[in-house]
Amino acid sequence: MIHFSCLKAGAVRCRRKWGMIFLKEKNQALGEKLSLRETVSYGLGDLACSMVFNFMASYLLYFYTDVAGVGVAAAGTAMSAARLIDAFANPVVGVLSDKTHTKWGKLRPYLLFSAIPLAISVLLMFLCSWVPGPGKGIFALLTYTFFCLMYTVCNVPYTAMMPNLSEDPAQRARLNLSKFVCISAGTFLSMGLALPLIDLFGRGDERRGFVGISLLFSAIIIVLVLVCFFNTRERVQPPPVAFSLGILGETVKKSRPAVICCCAQLFFYLATVTRNSTALYYAKYCLGDASFASLLLAVGSFTTFAVCFLVPAATARMKKRTFTLCGYGLFVAGSLLVYLAGGNLTAVFLCNILANLGASMSNGVSFLILGEAIDHSEYVTGTRQQGLLTSMSMFMVKIGVVLSSVVSAFILDAGGYVPDMAQTGPALLAIKINFIFLPCIAALACVALYLFYRLDDEYPAINAALREKHRQA
Repeated sequence: MIHFSCLKAGAVRCRRKWGMIFLKEKNQALGEKLSLRETVSYGLGDLACSMVFNFMASYLLYFYTDVAGVGVAAAGTAMSAARLIDAFANPVVGVLSDKTHTKWGKLRPYLLFSAIPLAISVLLMFLCSWVPGPGKGIFALLTYTFFCLMYTVCNVPYTAMMPNLSEDPAQRARLNLSKFVCISAGTFLSMGLALPLIDLFGRGDERRGFVGISLLFSAIIIVLVLVCFFNTRERVQPPPVAFSLGILGETVKKSRPAVICCCAQLFFYLATVTRNSTALYYAKYCLGDASFASLLLAVGSFTTFAVCFLVPAATARMKKRTFTLCGYGLFVAGSLLVYLAGGNLTAVFLCNILANLGASMSNGVSFLILGEAIDHSEYVTGTRQQGLLTSMSMFMVKIGVVLSSVVSAFILDAGGYVPDMAQTGPALLAIKINFIFLPCIAALACVALYLFYRLDDEYPAINAALREKHRQA
């Protein structure tokens, strides 16, 4: 006869044995080295996102005002309203992703189901030229709102995904490198090649040219987002988290790095989107040739590419805060030197390289800082609100973009800007304010914020504590 206590003891030993095996496999998964295929595939997701984001940020306002025939004020209002609606959609997507739990993971399913709608939304925006006059503004508002919402559904989970692929800081650095190499490629494709591609597809007709490039970008988006979905795996999967204002308030109260990171995103995108969206105006009316815009904007992709390889080595030797502050300093110095260069094209392009190098440096560590801020928030609150914090960061990005549209359109309108005409002195000054001075002010606001960032010294201990916590969970 087998005694019940013997059966119980055997069951306990069995659970311990298989529990140790499971824990060992889990620890290996959390710390395993990511394959080159997965690392590159993750970056390709941002090639798609950066390509379409930078194209819209740089050329959509010009398309509405100078190609589709939408008034400056109407275009600015439509874009601002759409982005404002989208800004409030960001926390919703973040909360939903925190509650999601599927066989594909928490965040990857959003890539699968948003790829095709996002591609369709890109094409729809550039059909505005064929809409009768009074309906252009409404069509622009509806289609741009649809695009912004689909971009949010895709990009917020994608951005939040990096910490879920690995807990190892070295592996995250490799993912960040892949991400920014692909960002530079997407930036070059959308900025450096956009005007030549529009000319190629349009053959003298800008309306058809914009539709042609939107079809190309739509196809690229579908392919790259799906490649990212199929070739990545979420190894760190916290349990679904219920949203509460109390937890959000506790995060704001206890996690200064998360607050600084989110607020800095607002001012960074106010600076860079304003600068990029008015580069074509600056080239056309201040430098005398619209084709110079491709050179001004393409520089950003090359500096981002160069900085990609600088970031891992630099952040291993200096604090991320120091690296970020140096970047903003170069951005401000380069921008002011562009103004002082006047009509000297060589000096303008060299100083523009300096400004773009600074912006790339600051942006190059921003996602590493965001990942560490998410970890810090979990450490001080006990809850990992990864999707929510990422969405709040993206919310601030969208607010920065909204402010960029509102302020830059208002400044152009106040200066008396008239499309395709010789501009008056006040109109030229308005263009220079948008391209040079407003971005400098926003960058200095970022500097003020990062002076209070102190996570670099604390993070190694926080990371070790969280890795131990996740292994035991």
